[in-house]
Amino acid sequence: GGGEIILACCRDVFINKEMYMDLSFISAWLDDLLEPKSFNDYCVNGLCVEASDKVTRIVTGVSLRDQLIDAAIAEKADCIIVHHPNGFWKGERQLPVGKFGERLRKLMVHGISVFGFHLPLDGHREIGNNAVIAKNLGLNPVYEFAYEGMRPIGVIAEWNTPATREEFLDCLDAAFEHGVQNKFFYGSEQIKRVAICSGSCSASAVREAMEKNCDAYVTGSIKEEIPIFCQENGVNLVSCGHHRSEIFGVSALAEKIQTELSIPTKFVDCDNPV
Repeated sequence: GGGEIILACCRDVFINKEMYMDLSFISAWLDDLLEPKSFNDYCVNGLCVEASDKVTRIVTGVSLRDQLIDAAIAEKADCIIVHHPNGFWKGERQLPVGKFGERLRKLMVHGISVFGFHLPLDGHREIGNNAVIAKNLGLNPVYEFAYEGMRPIGVIAEWNTPATREEFLDCLDAAFEHGVQNKFFYGSEQIKRVAICSGSCSASAVREAMEKNCDAYVTGSIKEEIPIFCQENGVNLVSCGHHRSEIFGVSALAEKIQTELSIPTKFVDCDNPV
């Protein structure tokens, strides 16, 4: 049809024998996939830095940082997509001075545009952090929770048969390269239904998950009051690191771009132990 011809025209364009896409096409494709306007977020979602109007090679990563930019330069990428668009959170100065200005200059000099997608990459039902974690744990999604705007970011999923606490930890060690950072077992000894919410953990989200009869809660990082809340309310909870619970979305996004758009795309993990 006509739409297929237009898409082919957008895709099959080459510079120096290398295929490229218009930045505007990539931006529209990402917006259509991730639906950022459905989330009540506290950062820019979408295009943050426009350094070129073309995209030939993409790098994805968890957080915008010097190490990731240097990796993109080494890969000869002209686009970076991150989960944490550091420098573009609401309330930040966003003036091109100091470290932020230095970073912008490096991006502009090397022609590297930047996209950031925060909550949309937590809550996406296919490539979101929580959906991928559930899949890697062998869980079957049954509910969503923790609404942020019109869309939830958390996933509630379960096994067909319950697991012991030891089996639960074995599954987590297999799913997370660096394993579990903190574990608090004050709830059921048999775990079947699991709530998953990457990044940081709030007591309200844990409470909502427990109201949906979850046997355990998997998250990234925790605040001081969370162990107390777990103990006083009989909750099983494990944390695996904020960064380390959020490598999954940007990694899955890289695979999807490579497959569907045929643009060379690589996930680069600049590890952060917290």
